Amino acid sequence: MKFGKWLCLLGAGFFVIYGCLFTILPATFASLVTDGVPTTATALTDMRATYGGMSIAVGILLAMFAMRKETLRSGIVALCLLMTCMASTRVIGMVVDGEPNALMFIYLLLELVAMAICLRWLKVVKAE
Repeated sequence: MKFGKWLCLLGAGFFVIYGCLFTILPATFASLVTDGVPTTATALTDMRATYGGMSIAVGILLAMFAMRKETLRSGIVALCLLMTCMASTRVIGMVVDGEPNALMFIYLLLELVAMAICLRWLKVVKAE
């Protein structure tokens, strides 16, 4: 159980930090991640809300799941689902849009590794 808690908290921390960075400096981090910057105030506002606010909320929810033994499994399922969906849609973007930067491949690898670790944990730690 202890590993699952730390796994869930690690995911939570990543999402909160990522969200805070995009909330505070959306143009800077958009450039680092996507090689481009939104060109309108509305686009920056939406980036703050989506990459920032939503990521922070996801992180908080994962942390809440991790804090109780009764909800930890749900937290790992949620983290696994997040990683699966992010990896799947990243692959779709790579195929449809083409020309992904190196960071997209790094993110994809990290998402697949996290997903595999979550699936392994779920298999080893059966529902109680």
